[in-house]
Amino acid sequence: MTVVPLNRPTEPNLVIIPCKEYGPIDVAPEDVLGPSGRLALFPQVLNKYVQADFVDKGFRLSAKGVSGLIPLTDRIAIQVRPRFPLRNLTHMVTVCGYVPTMLPALRDYQLADQASDWLLDVMADALLAALDTVSLNGLHRTYHHRTDAGSYPHGRVNTTSSMLRYASRGINHKAEFSWFERTADNAPNRCLKSAVALLHARYSRIPRQKGVRQRIARLAESMRVLQEVKLEVRPFSLHDPQVRGDAPLPETRAYYRPALELAVAVLTGRGINLDDHTGNLSMPSLLVKTEDLFEEFIRVSLQKAMSNHTILSVLDGNQKPGKVKLYEDLLDTEREDLPAHEKPTAPGKAPEANPDIVFRLSDGTHPLVADVKYSNVKGYAERSEVEQVVLYGHRYRSPVAMTIHPCRADSKKGLYIAGRIGSTIVAQYRVDLGADDLEAELEEMAKQLSDLITSQKS
Repeated sequence: MTVVPLNRPTEPNLVIIPCKEYGPIDVAPEDVLGPSGRLALFPQVLNKYVQADFVDKGFRLSAKGVSGLIPLTDRIAIQVRPRFPLRNLTHMVTVCGYVPTMLPALRDYQLADQASDWLLDVMADALLAALDTVSLNGLHRTYHHRTDAGSYPHGRVNTTSSMLRYASRGINHKAEFSWFERTADNAPNRCLKSAVALLHARYSRIPRQKGVRQRIARLAESMRVLQEVKLEVRPFSLHDPQVRGDAPLPETRAYYRPALELAVAVLTGRGINLDDHTGNLSMPSLLVKTEDLFEEFIRVSLQKAMSNHTILSVLDGNQKPGKVKLYEDLLDTEREDLPAHEKPTAPGKAPEANPDIVFRLSDGTHPLVADVKYSNVKGYAERSEVEQVVLYGHRYRSPVAMTIHPCRADSKKGLYIAGRIGSTIVAQYRVDLGADDLEAELEEMAKQLSDLITSQKS
């Protein structure tokens, strides 16, 4: 079994097994089977993120179509990576506004330059969890030197200062004294309080959506825990060496580091990088259903690239006005010419035609319909995929029906024309998700599709 140790002091025995979407997981059966022979996986994982079956009389565990770090048991996790070359997962998520699924298992991330709204919710929850650890183990306290003068000294009497300031002037009932005061009002705690106050102000302003009230209550409790700490007008604590990580925290306060990293990220408006698998920012594992992300990314990118077209629009076929009823109603005269018959009925909605992407001209015609398929295509597309998109093509009376796929590492990107089925040209487009510049890649795709549409108008 090939494993990668997880370099985290809180999880010394956890190992990570790398694998790909829909690929086998290199794990020995005894590592995931209990004494009774039943699977000892976390119940929320089986069938949702991994699949177990028997092949050739042998046990097989395989990943499903979700990328990210997924814990299988208390000591084994899998790092599922996309099965196609994909250089910038973070960019795709940001473009779409896609919200990944959050698992309670912690993993490490690299910081990125910006944070999206959905990510701020995840970071807020992670910071609150880290603050629970801080509250449980105790606040970091430091000793600050204080001085005062009075008739009831405590600590150390500063003899020289007392003689110069008071005794020399005949004041014998006062003395200057100093002492060291143990306090929680220090830079690390000020940084935490600034981040909590910022998040509390943000959530207090927005509509009370799901989870907002709970976050406000937990943030208020964190403010109570940090009540001894001064709230900064501006977060000058960000310049402190211990906050920045340039100077070490005491060993007994090592649990502060995850909370500080998150607080700094919140205060500086930074996000995370989903493409790197190492880093120093501990957060709940974020899972991406790459199939859904790919579909949404292609559609949103084409809409953006073709936004300047005056007569062509790119619609989402999964919702109106892009989707239509699958069956058109017959005219009364057409029904009268037919033999006696019944019309099928079924409970619920009537069947719909809902291709992933619909291209519509200003005259209401549809020059191209497309289905986005996160499938492994080397030659012709699967027959079931072709049949589906050709059906949509006939319903929309589109001259071209297309499937869109990620490009394999060993094939060429771009436009492919398979031929014609009846009156419909069947095409496919392969997108290079591993391109250095994904925006340029999608702009090139938009141009080729625009040229294809123009060729059918002549």
